[in-house]
Amino acid sequence: MSTLSKQIRSFANAHDRSDRERVGANMNEQFVNESNEKPRILIVDNNSHFARRARLLLDQSGKYLACTVIDPRRALEAGRSFKPDLVLVDLIMPQADGIEVAAQLEADWALHGVPIVFLTSLITAEEAKDGRRVYGHRILPKPTSSSALIRLVEQNLPCCAEA
Repeated sequence: MSTLSKQIRSFANAHDRSDRERVGANMNEQFVNESNEKPRILIVDNNSHFARRARLLLDQSGKYLACTVIDPRRALEAGRSFKPDLVLVDLIMPQADGIEVAAQLEADWALHGVPIVFLTSLITAEEAKDGRRVYGHRILPKPTSSSALIRLVEQNLPCCAEA
């Protein structure tokens, strides 16, 4: 497990504010040093299997730096520390739904304007073709393959979508 992975896990498990601030500061420094200007993708999904698989696929592509948050109540903290270029959020989660997470991220001055894409198993790829949106954010089916995930990211990152 890399140092960065250990710091992310430590951040997610930090119990009090001072611990999170200390770990968050270390994470910021590590992200700056390791990112090499790669686009940052924050994945918020209570399904740890999907989140872990998505992070590994994005990291292994060599084109992105990904961070996962399993508990949506920690998404704002992670977003502030990680400074994502794109946020992928599961629409339906037990602790807080994707709409609540998106509202928190949008209300934060540092994260306002970061594209947010809702992912869900409730719609099919065919249904998503019409450009469906929830509160102004795209809603897409959860990708079922690595190529679909990379395509989803490339189509929604501001730097890639304009090209």
